[in-house]
Amino acid sequence: MTGVGCINHNRERSSLSTVSNASALNSKPRSHSINYVSSDYESLDYDHYESELTVREEKLNGYKTVVASNVIRWLIYFSIAICTAVVGIFIDTVIEYFCNWKFQSIRYCIDVKYSTVECLIIWILFTVLPTTVGCCVVLFMEPSAAGSGIPFVISYLNGIRIPRMTAVRCLLVKVISVVCVCIAGLGGGKEGPLIHIGAMVGGSVVEAWWKSLRNGPGRKIIGPLQNDRERRDMMAAGAAAGLSAAFGSPVGGTLMSLEEGTSFWSSSLMWKVFFCAAIAFPTYNAGKNVLFTNNTNPSESVHSKSIYFFGKFNENTIYFSYSEFPIFIIFGIFGGLLGALFVNINYRLSIFRMKHVISNRKKLMESVFVAVFVAIINLTSMILLSNCQTKLEISSSNVVQMYCPAGSYNEISSFWLRTQEENIRSFFHYPIEAYSVVPLLVYCVIYFILTELTVGLNMSAGLFLPSLLIGAAWGRIASIVIHYYSPGTIGNDPGKYALLGAAAQLGGIVRTTISLTVVFIEATGNVQFLLPLMITLFTAKWTGDFFTDGIYEMQIKLSGVPLLVSEPPPLTSDITTEDFMSDTVCAIPHILMVGKLVDILNNTKHNGFPVVASKVCFCRTRNIEHKCYGLLKGFILRSQLNVILEHNLYLTPLHDENYCKKLELLRKSTYTCHDTQQFQRLKVDEDERSIVIDLRPYMNSAPYIVRLETSLPRTFRLFRTLGLRHIVVINNTNEVVGIITRKDLAKFRLWRKAATMGLKEVNVY
Repeated sequence: MTGVGCINHNRERSSLSTVSNASALNSKPRSHSINYVSSDYESLDYDHYESELTVREEKLNGYKTVVASNVIRWLIYFSIAICTAVVGIFIDTVIEYFCNWKFQSIRYCIDVKYSTVECLIIWILFTVLPTTVGCCVVLFMEPSAAGSGIPFVISYLNGIRIPRMTAVRCLLVKVISVVCVCIAGLGGGKEGPLIHIGAMVGGSVVEAWWKSLRNGPGRKIIGPLQNDRERRDMMAAGAAAGLSAAFGSPVGGTLMSLEEGTSFWSSSLMWKVFFCAAIAFPTYNAGKNVLFTNNTNPSESVHSKSIYFFGKFNENTIYFSYSEFPIFIIFGIFGGLLGALFVNINYRLSIFRMKHVISNRKKLMESVFVAVFVAIINLTSMILLSNCQTKLEISSSNVVQMYCPAGSYNEISSFWLRTQEENIRSFFHYPIEAYSVVPLLVYCVIYFILTELTVGLNMSAGLFLPSLLIGAAWGRIASIVIHYYSPGTIGNDPGKYALLGAAAQLGGIVRTTISLTVVFIEATGNVQFLLPLMITLFTAKWTGDFFTDGIYEMQIKLSGVPLLVSEPPPLTSDITTEDFMSDTVCAIPHILMVGKLVDILNNTKHNGFPVVASKVCFCRTRNIEHKCYGLLKGFILRSQLNVILEHNLYLTPLHDENYCKKLELLRKSTYTCHDTQQFQRLKVDEDERSIVIDLRPYMNSAPYIVRLETSLPRTFRLFRTLGLRHIVVINNTNEVVGIITRKDLAKFRLWRKAATMGLKEVNVY
């Protein structure tokens, strides 16, 4: 047993390198680059825990337990959908109430008191106070709630453990912050954060079900559901429910969750996700109808009161001819270029913030500065741009007269004194004479700048609605120009080009195609407009991808998350496992003394250990000598070893009366939603150090393996499709010679990029 142990030397690429102290482990250096991988993120393990304990559990429980577990599973999905819809209704209600109060106060100050200074003070207060609250709760209560959260959702669903991803406090802070952003009128929306909120609701709900059932008779039923794969599926369903509630698009939410989120796609998972999204949408819609039946905003058009988020488009609006295809392509190209510009500016702004805006005081001051800038620029644009527009029946509210004659209103005021949803619907459904080019152009430029400044603040702000507003504004400008030179092309309804502009702008920033197409169709209620949307979105994606990555991919890389791309690197079939594996392996004998096991855990930082039969030798392949650590018997995680030692599970035999308790303890420690103290130092009494422990009942006896000759693409696809955390490398005689983790592949991608593109440096922390 002394011959098999842990070697502390490591190769430069090794992701299993040890850290001398906890402070070094928890440190998070900044690279100010997208070419680095952070060690702060660990991988999830979607592989089912299979051991003698789980086999015994399955045999003794029988088929009735399987049926009961399936019933509980569907009840969990149903509760996730209901809870996500309730949270969305709460957010909408609070935003609606405070925004109406804000807009009424500003209109009264301008048109009744005629006091510009007083109006500016009121506007600044209504902007700065919510911004301060929304920023402070994030900075001082839950920093992980900053941003839209979609990059974190994508990372988690692709196998990366995100700290505090499902914490209830993170959920509450996220809700408060996104409400404050919308009330303040910053360039951020609630639809993006609702996806993150839905995922957090999914994780919180499943954790609540686990805790409520595992201490009673239901522990046999809930036991098989306690694993990372089940929680991943439920969080994917929650994310789909969030998008379904936000846009009224259950099919689009399902496709978005599967297309941009989880890397593992199956028919059963798609059905579960769609079920959750389909329940969330009518629940959200029914709740809003009940709350707003007697409190409907009179400024909204008839279309906005329907179940369609963008309003129901009429047949004349969605009519198109094949001669307009060049216009659709031009829209896609312009949206892709503008989206690439947005991503590039946001990347440079993020680098600046990482270098200079570091302390909480500076982050708060930055948010307050942006809030003051928003209030000043809004009122200044209304004063300087005194375009007067004749009042229409549909636009008689939420506007101010402000230096305009009776019966008319300040045109640009209608943009700043309405919510984002109302502005989008007005761009889509108001007649062509409702807006002129100059106010639309000024609003488009200002809102582009405001969105750039808001995305990246330490607040919960999304960019779905701001992107739609920017695109709808320049799309409506294009419709006015087309109508001026060719009046018969669009008639009197510019909604078609406003919709295409919104799709092109959003597609150019987030680079999503299939799911966004379905979202737009469901949100408008018109399947006839499928072809123009497809052409526009695909053109926008191809154009944007030529210059930059999408906004979420850029943010993921900037955070150093070791996320695997969808396909293996090209021209890598000649690279085998031994070229990039970690040959620093800590192998544990299947039978050893407790003292030896404690020493191994205290002196290493590995998350998983191959269990071997004691044998040390050397093998040679392609003139490369590898150390063999023993015949592979199984694999066991650090968290499982911690439970075995802390609860003295090795002192009791594996009988029917105690296997359930052992399995419950192992699952409780392994599949926790929050941060875990995996790298804790263990202590045992001296008289227990000589006790012999057999790991075979607790280990996974059939771990995933690859051989030294396995190519990189094949290994990559195993990690990507199966959601694995570790793969053991063996030689031709089934002896362990190395190990591969998801981080190894993520880091290898950067080294390969450095070698092929001539990068001078690749940082790995």
